[in-house]
Amino acid sequence: MTNKLAIIAGAGGALGPALARTLGQAGYDTVGVARNNPGGAFKDFVQADLSAPQDVESAFASILSRHGAPAVLIYNAHKFLIETFEDTSIEQFEAVWRTDTLGAFAAIKSVLPAMLAGGGTILFSGATASTRGSAKFSAFASAKFALRGLAQSLAREYGPKGIHVAHIIIDGLIDGGHAQQLFSVPAADCIPADALARQYLDLIRQPSGAWTHEIDIRPSGGKF
Repeated sequence: MTNKLAIIAGAGGALGPALARTLGQAGYDTVGVARNNPGGAFKDFVQADLSAPQDVESAFASILSRHGAPAVLIYNAHKFLIETFEDTSIEQFEAVWRTDTLGAFAAIKSVLPAMLAGGGTILFSGATASTRGSAKFSAFASAKFALRGLAQSLAREYGPKGIHVAHIIIDGLIDGGHAQQLFSVPAADCIPADALARQYLDLIRQPSGAWTHEIDIRPSGGKF
């Protein structure tokens, strides 16, 4: 395979296909991983439940056997929950953590040995809840805080070994995404998915002497 491989775990929504389009145009072969195939710009797709570590391991073993070591892994999966703490069940709390955090851990464990041989980039899609635990976001914020901590730890451990680890705080709603529809937010007040995907590509292209670990992105009118 002449092109570099980029795996996008959490291939759906508005951002997953936008990442596939943007990276595809930049010369990457993109493989999507999700429960449902979003179609579109992905060169390949593997169905998997990212909340189930065994499913993740099987999916990534299949990808590596067919395509070889990835140059890029983007963990973009999340399970969104808005609920009062009193009404959040243990099962719901665990389900959010499994998708948002445990799935990332399992995905990285699956690709890291192969990636270490040639270097690469691991990007995490964060959220406003990565840094602020708002009311009714106990499950989601806990999982996103944990994902951010995982990213920081990996960056410090594997940056010196040639792996660029970066965390993207998406501080706003993505145009065309589920949350935009849920809250009925006008497109003008959202982040364009393709513009956001280009920020991921910029991180991937950074030279090793000038790596960014964390950025936050929001629309011009976004409050922060």
